[in-house]
Amino acid sequence: MVDTATRALIAPLISSKPVDALAWYFALEHDARRTRIVARTDAGGHAVAFVAVCQTGIDLFRPMVVVRSEDSSALCDALREALSPNRQYLFSAPVTLRPDIERVAYLYGETTNHIYALHQADYKPVVNIMVQASRTPDGLLRASISARDGSTAAEAGTTWISSRYAEVYVRVVEALRSRGLGRSVVSAVTNQILELGRTPIYSASDDNLPSQHVAQALGYHDTEGWELSGALGLK
Repeated sequence: MVDTATRALIAPLISSKPVDALAWYFALEHDARRTRIVARTDAGGHAVAFVAVCQTGIDLFRPMVVVRSEDSSALCDALREALSPNRQYLFSAPVTLRPDIERVAYLYGETTNHIYALHQADYKPVVNIMVQASRTPDGLLRASISARDGSTAAEAGTTWISSRYAEVYVRVVEALRSRGLGRSVVSAVTNQILELGRTPIYSASDDNLPSQHVAQALGYHDTEGWELSGALGLK
């Protein structure tokens, strides 16, 4: 469990920009009972690195790890303390911290993602009467389109919602792609996010051009921020 003093200590290491939205949520706003933070400070008591380990519904067996650092040695030291041997974690980190992370951890299936954000004035909604919008039991947003057999053809939703932002995910059955279904469900979730007064965030890997096109078609703009994500395990 993390306390408010520790969160206040590390807050200066995280900006309020969209590229830091995920780290802000998990390090500063995620359920304190399911969050552990290992921080390192300088001689003046200011935080120079932290590792936040969060138990989430994204993956019940692999906690989410987010990191920020101004000191390579401090980050490596914090990672060694925060991570358990022989266990795998999901992670998100600035691309610039990859060399430091790889000094103490193996990376698995990592991708480099574009971070997109949407200004409400730029929103280009898509209306599709086949979309069913809802909320999950834990308060997250969801929109889906059913196939003729009743299975889910396309689905979008939020992976987390913070006080400022909400991140959108999308999944479309491979055989049904290129029909605009992804755009329709992402539009529905985007609309829900805007109604909540949050800024929608959307990430797409560098090589996933169709996913990038979905975001761009709805008015999302590339923030030119980059995020490294995947799985890691302590060496």
